Amino acid sequence: MKEVALTGSNCHIFADVLSALLHRGVAVHAFVTYPERLMLDDVDLTVSRLDVDNKVELTHGFEGYHDVIMTFNDDQTDSESNDFTLHHYNEMINAAREAGVSRVIVVGSPESAAFFMGDLRRRDDIDWVFISTEGDYADRTAAEVVAPQYHREEYVS
Repeated sequence: MKEVALTGSNCHIFADVLSALLHRGVAVHAFVTYPERLMLDDVDLTVSRLDVDNKVELTHGFEGYHDVIMTFNDDQTDSESNDFTLHHYNEMINAAREAGVSRVIVVGSPESAAFFMGDLRRRDDIDWVFISTEGDYADRTAAEVVAPQYHREEYVS
């Protein structure tokens, strides 16, 4: 059984992707900002606090995973989510790279695609794909884990 690390804040994007992964039989280690708010009991789910302020702990948490999925809230009016993204996205990518992760899948708003992909395009040491939250993004993300179709510099909408 494939196992992935899923990160993000407690929002509908995180929840939708988590549900789609579990539905496809993917084991998930969820690193979430408020694990106590995750009300799901599944044998294929491990839940940990996402400690974005401790890069060593974050890097250690990503070790051993081929894929890390990073979800970001697509509500552009939510200042807390925007601050989270602006202050921690780059460190999360660095932690995944330093942990030896082979592939990062970033799920976020189509309005933020340039922000996310601008950083990713500068990196030639990790494979990545950006998936827009338009349409059935959760199923596309799960499908990308089960049978990868896209590679570096791909934008899936």
